[in-house]
Amino acid sequence: MMRFGPTVGRVLSPLQILMLLQLNGGPKYGYELMKTIQDEFDGVWELKTGTFYPALRRLEAGGFVETSLLDEREFYDLTEKGRKVFLQMGDRFKVEYEFTNRYFSTILKWMPTAMKERLFNVIRWMSHQNVNIYSYLPKILDDSLDRDRRLEFLKSLRKLLTTHLEVVESLHKEISEGEEN
Repeated sequence: MMRFGPTVGRVLSPLQILMLLQLNGGPKYGYELMKTIQDEFDGVWELKTGTFYPALRRLEAGGFVETSLLDEREFYDLTEKGRKVFLQMGDRFKVEYEFTNRYFSTILKWMPTAMKERLFNVIRWMSHQNVNIYSYLPKILDDSLDRDRRLEFLKSLRKLLTTHLEVVESLHKEISEGEEN
């Protein structure tokens, strides 16, 4: 869960963040919000109404979302407070990444051998299935960002991936040469 700034002092669930992201595009009715999320996570996460609507009501109770009735449907829209927290989300990504990176590093450090085997099997499966973990890039690099900004992003990503690949190659060489001796 993300915690946003001292002025907001509220914890938002990943589901609520998805809701705010959708509502940033304009008012939507509840079922439309839920259906869009269900479609995005089809086959991976089955979002239930008993989870969705209480989360939406908490956003409303927190003052992040307001409801209006239009054509006998309840439409939800961001309030000024909701827009403020929405804008603060971008500032939190680095902090969240740092925590997540440390969290997974700790898990991997403490992971027993049986769990490592399962992780290796997942990675092997991903390579055989040709899982594209960068399929999100076209969504990030759309025309809403200027060309130079997109190229800067890709240059940074290429540098990061090159560094990661160098580590993998170095470990591969070390392990394979160690077995030859």
